[in-house]
Amino acid sequence: MSLRPQEDKVAFIRMRAEGKSYSTISRELHISKSTCSEWEQELKGKVEELKQEQLNELYDTYYMTKEARIKKLGETLESINTALQAADLSTCPPEKLMDFKLKYTEALKAEYTGGGEPYRLGDGIKPQDILTALGDLLNRIRTGEVTEEQAARESSVIASLLKAYDTMEVKAKIEALEAAIRGRKDGR
Repeated sequence: MSLRPQEDKVAFIRMRAEGKSYSTISRELHISKSTCSEWEQELKGKVEELKQEQLNELYDTYYMTKEARIKKLGETLESINTALQAADLSTCPPEKLMDFKLKYTEALKAEYTGGGEPYRLGDGIKPQDILTALGDLLNRIRTGEVTEEQAARESSVIASLLKAYDTMEVKAKIEALEAAIRGRKDGR
């Protein structure tokens, strides 16, 4: 058995994980589109695995970059605070320093990702679990642990859970009433 087909499959996996089309792959590897389709079925799991690895690498890189940005913003804010404390208000325009302080404080706040873990719902969600998740979200909003966008997404999911629970509860009550009515009719 030649190594060429195996090398082509490895290249196929990499190219598909990068999002390349069958046309591009068939042209670069000198294989037919039908071979691409066959390999897609055969190697789908490996392509997904490589995509996930690439996403994890991007996340790690982004996280480190975010950490560096937070550190730099914090250092700059400290410098501004020091300058504000030492500023001779009669010679230095404090409005300018105050403006910088506010801007850097906002930028630093925007970088904050929160340290608290959100409440995790387990299997067999009960109404109390939904209320607990909602209360947890409210507390994380108050402490600034989540952005407005994240809070909106989480509250939307919690509202959907509550609506689904309500729907199931109403359906169960209707079924119980229907059974009771059938029982009365059968008893006559």
